[in-house]
Amino acid sequence: MIIFENFLLAFQSLRANPLRSILTLIGIAVGIAAVLYVVVLGEITQQRINERLESLGSNVLQIRPGYSHRGGVRTGQDEINLEWKDALTIAKESDVITATVPTLSTQGVAEYMGENWSTRITGTTEEYGTINNEVPIQGRFFTKEEMERRARVCLIGATVHENLFGNASPIGESILINSSRFTVIGLLGAKGESWSNPDDQIFAPLTTVQERLAGVDHLSSILAQMRDAKDYDEALFDIESILRRSHRLRPDQENDFRVRRQDFYLSTIQETNQEIADFIIVIALVSLVVGGIGIANMMLVSVTERTREIGIRRATGAQRSHILTQFLVEAAALGVVGGVLGILSGTTFNVLYIGEGVILPTRWIIYSFCICAGIGTVAGIYPAVRAANENVIDALRYE
Repeated sequence: MIIFENFLLAFQSLRANPLRSILTLIGIAVGIAAVLYVVVLGEITQQRINERLESLGSNVLQIRPGYSHRGGVRTGQDEINLEWKDALTIAKESDVITATVPTLSTQGVAEYMGENWSTRITGTTEEYGTINNEVPIQGRFFTKEEMERRARVCLIGATVHENLFGNASPIGESILINSSRFTVIGLLGAKGESWSNPDDQIFAPLTTVQERLAGVDHLSSILAQMRDAKDYDEALFDIESILRRSHRLRPDQENDFRVRRQDFYLSTIQETNQEIADFIIVIALVSLVVGGIGIANMMLVSVTERTREIGIRRATGAQRSHILTQFLVEAAALGVVGGVLGILSGTTFNVLYIGEGVILPTRWIIYSFCICAGIGTVAGIYPAVRAANENVIDALRYE
């Protein structure tokens, strides 16, 4: 009952000084809203990165040529040393690598009905779709038979589709790639931006790209699918042993190739994103501390203004513990009301700004509520103790 009365007194005090109360509540509310926004934004970004990681294929290693050297200095150019036979040898001799897919990437210009678009042309095999989770949303992937006869068929990414066809279906249409006519047999779904745009490319049979478009027999990379993520070290050892032997490297020579998990870049982005989110949350929590200082300041002013009231209550029988509780409850009420306003405004802003797919961070809403109540209580301790220790006679004489 006493606690309930203290809450009533607390809200009466807030109403007695509306402007001061509102400014203090805004400080708390802004801090809580900022925390909730950063948390929601971080979780959505994390979700998108996880979806992109899954789309890259599970347990896939990427083998790329090493950097070339000139005069003992490493250049930024890749060596031309990976061939189709390297992919076949790795798949044949390694027990932990279940499949290898050779790829060759080159730049090209695609044309259709007066529209043209410069994009990346990727030549690969029919197994690319399986290990890389590339499932066309329209049409199909090319077949082994089309690979063997160097068929001029292709699948296009979402960006290429938008720039050449708009909203129209591309399946069965003929496009020119570097002046060679290709038939579109598949359309890939949009994946979104990453370190390079995976939607801005065209896939075609490797044999077709090597002979009809690029005129080369080497590869840009080899994708190697491991049996399990636990086999990473053994797979790395197998690849290194097989390629060093195949490339006839002496023991004193460094590898002329690079091996990296295909999700390496996105994993790095994921870690960096989490660090940035944590840093911003710390900044938002600092704003809560500033809000707590505002509560303490307001309560100190309130104690000074209500000195005579405190004296009257003590003279009529109120104990020090009653005065202490009253001011602690007032401070906690400020924190709680500010927290509720922050939670409501932060949630509303996230729904309006982010829209569909917004994630309500229930855990952080509970944390925020507890933090606000805690900050209000801690900030009110000194003013409450000061009020409780007021001398009754001096308080009654205060004007």
